[in-house]
Amino acid sequence: MDNIDLKPVKEIDTWARKQFTGNRYIYYRRKGSYAECHCAECGGRYVLRAVETEDPFKDMALDIEKPERDMQTVCRKCKTKAIYKPAGYTRSEYAFCRICFGQKVDDEHFVFRVFYADQHTRQGCDTVYRCMEEHRIFLEKSRKPSRYCNYGARWHQSNVGENWRYLVFPKTYKEIAKTGMFKYVPVEQSIMNRYYDECGLIDYYIAAARYPDFEMILKAGLIEYADNLVRKIPVNPNPRGKNIEDRLRINKNRIKSLIACKGTKKVLEMYQLERRLGKHWTDEEFEIIKKLRENTWKTDLNKASTVLKYTSPIRLRNYMKKQKMWMPGEKADWRERNRRQDLRREYYDYISMRINEGYDMTNDVILFPTDFRRRRDEMILMVEKAKMDKRKTEVLEKYPKIKSKYKKLSEKYSAAAGGYIIRPAKDAAEIVEEGRTLHHCVGGDGYLRSHNDGRSFILFLRKADKKDVPLITVEIRDEEIIQWYGAYDRKTNKKLIDAWLAQYCKELQKRKKKPKTVQKTAKIGSKQQKTA
Repeated sequence: MDNIDLKPVKEIDTWARKQFTGNRYIYYRRKGSYAECHCAECGGRYVLRAVETEDPFKDMALDIEKPERDMQTVCRKCKTKAIYKPAGYTRSEYAFCRICFGQKVDDEHFVFRVFYADQHTRQGCDTVYRCMEEHRIFLEKSRKPSRYCNYGARWHQSNVGENWRYLVFPKTYKEIAKTGMFKYVPVEQSIMNRYYDECGLIDYYIAAARYPDFEMILKAGLIEYADNLVRKIPVNPNPRGKNIEDRLRINKNRIKSLIACKGTKKVLEMYQLERRLGKHWTDEEFEIIKKLRENTWKTDLNKASTVLKYTSPIRLRNYMKKQKMWMPGEKADWRERNRRQDLRREYYDYISMRINEGYDMTNDVILFPTDFRRRRDEMILMVEKAKMDKRKTEVLEKYPKIKSKYKKLSEKYSAAAGGYIIRPAKDAAEIVEEGRTLHHCVGGDGYLRSHNDGRSFILFLRKADKKDVPLITVEIRDEEIIQWYGAYDRKTNKKLIDAWLAQYCKELQKRKKKPKTVQKTAKIGSKQQKTA
């Protein structure tokens, strides 16, 4: 960019002013038989005075014209068409627009320069016009565009696309016609109208510069495909392909049928899937894929491709019909459609888990199980157990002080009363298991680190006859309860547990005042609490 000399365009400023012809104002103030006027465009001031009419029975008029709000008129000084605005009651008026100017650099380089022009009109002042260049988009053949923004006195590279409306400077079309890489790109009005007329000009020529076969795509009739390239809708093109089938990533025998449907994205994606999997589907198999695509909520064609990699569409359809998860008939209600949709998703998840675990997917017993939902649940448990075992091993090495402090903390915090017991965690793995079982966040690194460093401690409150069944998790600091939660962060039997913990804290205060004695388990008070 630094080596390219882009001189200021003098015509832009003059042309920009012409775009604000509907925003020129004359401010007036009526005073009895005359009116004071001020043209904001030329700065001229004049007075419209009352003149007598030929009919003595009619009232006198102001220069044959009586100023009214928003009435069109002509300035008596500069003869410019303008609109009347009452002085004293009108705020400042502001209008702006963007102007696109395309400039040829050489046959393989082109630049779009976007100017920001505005008009500011205030009562008692002349209209102020400004025009500054704010964006530059450099196009190079077979490459992505380079965008720059003007921040003050320097240009900075930007990744922001063009999401604004603009007017096209007429000289732009002459510059485009002189550029070699746009020589054969269609510029008919029927084509340009597809891209919001002139407001899609930049996106249109970005696609033409980046994809050298863009003009061939349009002339071949792949209009929808070209639209997707212009509007930056992902269609997975291959700019380095040597021929059109390689650029579209489809098999050669599919080109005619793709042209027949004008390069529709849905059809193109199915053709691309066929080539990606190395298949050559028949018309019957393609119709199966098409029906599978049309009868799903959110496109899960990529999920289905994990299965189609190891089997044919016909076998997949037969298995889905047997498992009652194929698309139902037209008369089926929405509940049945949703149920079958969910079954298909569960089946795809099952296949993905099998692939991730390294199973032989050519085995029909694994690919098409009799009860895939039960197999899926077994896989989930197996995967979760492996993750949990790995997590436990990591935390035992990372937080070893939790285990070494257990004996000392047990003497301080262990207690039993009212059919409940409370004790500290034995090690970091037990805290992780507690969080997994009760589905809350106590197994996170924050709680483990706090327990390991001695800032706060994790205690387990459980029923005396079910010591190994997680019930309530408590966080304590000294003799004060910070928080407690049960399964899914709920507080079941809140009044009972709050009362039990309140009595427990009182007992801890009493222990603190007594001299240290060795005791394995102490009872809380004389009153027995009710069992939850």
